[in-house]
Amino acid sequence: MIKFWKSLAYTTKFSIIAFIITFVLGLVSIGVLGIALYYAVSFLFISYPSLNDWHGDWVWPAVILAGMTWSFGFVLGGFAWHYLSKSIISKITLRIVYVFILWVWAAFIWHIILSNNLGS
Repeated sequence: MIKFWKSLAYTTKFSIIAFIITFVLGLVSIGVLGIALYYAVSFLFISYPSLNDWHGDWVWPAVILAGMTWSFGFVLGGFAWHYLSKSIISKITLRIVYVFILWVWAAFIWHIILSNNLGS
């Protein structure tokens, strides 16, 4: 197993570790990670009520779930890095794509959560 771990690329290792840490952090932070992610993408959801206007039993589980689900974005970013690194040489470009995937994933998660709970 250690031999396999050492054979992995740096970005793959980073993605696996980041996935595990953010998955646990999403739960342990009791929604702080989910709220931080919402603020990063909130300008996309101006047609929905603001965070301060959210009420009901869905709010707290939603912000916790958003943080935990976002961790899968690191896996998606790792796959994208792996496949795009064959055609993109610039590490800066690959990092920008990686961060963009994380941001789009957060927006997608919040879109699903808000459309199912607030409608629109």
